Amino acid sequence: MYHYGRNHLPKIVRNFTPIICISLVLLYVASKLLNTKTSTFHLLASEPPSPFICSLRGQRWIVITTIFYPTLAIHKFLNLSTQWNLVIVADRKTPTDWMSRLHRSDQSRVLFLSLDGQRSLGYSILQYLPEGSYARKNIGYLVAIACGAKIIFESDDDNLLETNDIRVLPKEASPNDVPWVSFHRQRSPFVNIYGSFGQPHIWPRGFPVDELRNVTEDGWHSVRRNQDKITNTYIQQYLADLDPDVDALYRLTHPLSIGRIQFDPQQPPIAIQPFTFSPYNTQNTVTHYEAFWGLYLPVTTTFRVCDIWRGFWVQRLLWDIDGRLVFSTATVKQVRNAHSYIKDMDDESQLYHQSGSFVRFLTSWSSSLPSLAERIAQLAIDIAHGGFWNVREVDIMKAWLHDLQSVGYVFPSIVSRTIRSTTLEKRAVVCITGYTKCAYTWNSTDFTVRQRLQGDIDTILFLSSSFIPNSMPLIGRRTSSHAHLNVTMAVFYEDRVIDPMIPDDCHIRFHLPKNTSAHIHNYLQQLWSAKQCYDLVKDYERRFNLRYQLLVHTHINTLTRMPEDTSYVNRTVILSSVRYNPHYDDGFTLGPLNMMQHYMTRWDVLRHCPSDNNHRPDMFRLKHLSRFANFTVDVQSNAHDNVAKDKANYC
Repeated sequence: MYHYGRNHLPKIVRNFTPIICISLVLLYVASKLLNTKTSTFHLLASEPPSPFICSLRGQRWIVITTIFYPTLAIHKFLNLSTQWNLVIVADRKTPTDWMSRLHRSDQSRVLFLSLDGQRSLGYSILQYLPEGSYARKNIGYLVAIACGAKIIFESDDDNLLETNDIRVLPKEASPNDVPWVSFHRQRSPFVNIYGSFGQPHIWPRGFPVDELRNVTEDGWHSVRRNQDKITNTYIQQYLADLDPDVDALYRLTHPLSIGRIQFDPQQPPIAIQPFTFSPYNTQNTVTHYEAFWGLYLPVTTTFRVCDIWRGFWVQRLLWDIDGRLVFSTATVKQVRNAHSYIKDMDDESQLYHQSGSFVRFLTSWSSSLPSLAERIAQLAIDIAHGGFWNVREVDIMKAWLHDLQSVGYVFPSIVSRTIRSTTLEKRAVVCITGYTKCAYTWNSTDFTVRQRLQGDIDTILFLSSSFIPNSMPLIGRRTSSHAHLNVTMAVFYEDRVIDPMIPDDCHIRFHLPKNTSAHIHNYLQQLWSAKQCYDLVKDYERRFNLRYQLLVHTHINTLTRMPEDTSYVNRTVILSSVRYNPHYDDGFTLGPLNMMQHYMTRWDVLRHCPSDNNHRPDMFRLKHLSRFANFTVDVQSNAHDNVAKDKANYC
């Protein structure tokens, strides 16, 4: 037997021992001096796998944490038309005999993780998870992944499915599956997704309430047609009827609406555009394998903040792998377990104070690191430096990444999207402004426009949803407007207080019917909305590398007959001659886009003081256009212009 103590080492080894020691010291010092990127690399080196051995395997898993005996919602999850396995993450208040309340046939598809069972798993993250924390759900995610999950559905024990199965969109969805994409407008990176599903006057938990007015006025519903052949729907948030996920501020100030809220069941799924944000939660959510890294729930935030904070940083990194967050209509009814709204509001304090600044930080954040795992670790550090979560979260995130690797998770690759290099020319774009009403009447005009102009034509709705006396309710007007099949983009907004910034020394006298303040307001809103719609057109051209030949401007409830001769439409602007009541609406106008620019941006002229102080809308448009473009007033065709008027329950 050989004894290799210090004095018994072979001579060649004894001679190199000092060199080896010095080398080790130098390596140690160097590792301390290396930046966080290198530390991240070492963190992600392979480690021995977790000792946990799955007793149940499958590709579809439900992950829930609960402190109650099995609820009706739990029983339904175990009796779906498609087989799903269930992970229950117990806590100290969870009954120890929880499994005994299930039918024997259901028990075979449940992994019940008691506190003792969780401690035996060997995951690095366990040392950071306190008892009584919603973040213990992280253990359930890891177990599901270790047991073969390709899809994870997470919910709560008070969310009752309205269907016989969990709805899951294809991971690689076509535009038929996800026909709409939501985008933010000028003054906020947020969209209020509840508005797009028929509830513009409520907002999801995590939405910055101080930005609600700006988003509502800029466009509480702002969507465009999905142009992508494939949408990677890696995260899918389905809504909840009755008592949806709103913040305590809404619940305290709108107590009579709680328990009665219904989302539009006919609204198709909507993807969120990159650099646009919406809060999403853990209450009715599907996550595909490619986004499992983003299941991590922060530990150092409150229960009411953790899933919202998760949703924000995950959305930022989804862009780097060409993934999308998709919203779809309600599939569950939530009858919420008893909560103190005052305590909820206290726990949501960080949302009220930091949601807006956190998202703006994420919008400006970027990384050139080569792998997603490295970017996750770096972002965790930068979030801590920004003051959006505790610095301890950095070490917990490292443990999470380590555990993901230990259960065999493979991170997706970074994806760079390419933009079409050639410009696509289209025949025309139609800008429709005014109020959301009588949308079906546009169909006849739309048919005529497409028949006469020929070619690829896009349609943009920019419509006010503000109250109209003696009209049908907003929900009816919204549904009617949104149902128009040929729409390329739709923005619905509430009227704002607009200021044309007319100079103090410019004394304009508006000559309008009755010349009331209401008529002047409506006229200014018309000019402003035309300018906004034109800006949408130009932004859409830039974003998708398009060029439109013609632009048409009209109102959604206009009934118009196209000019008999359209041979000159490529070189002149065609104006209506007869404008319907109240005599300042523009009716139907079309012409080359470069000429229509001057017509659509008349709003900008007011700040420079028009030369004619006696401001008559009809004369103003003619005098202004004569400076920049050829135009003709087509008497014959536009003499038949009319407008459909809506009543309380019909158009």
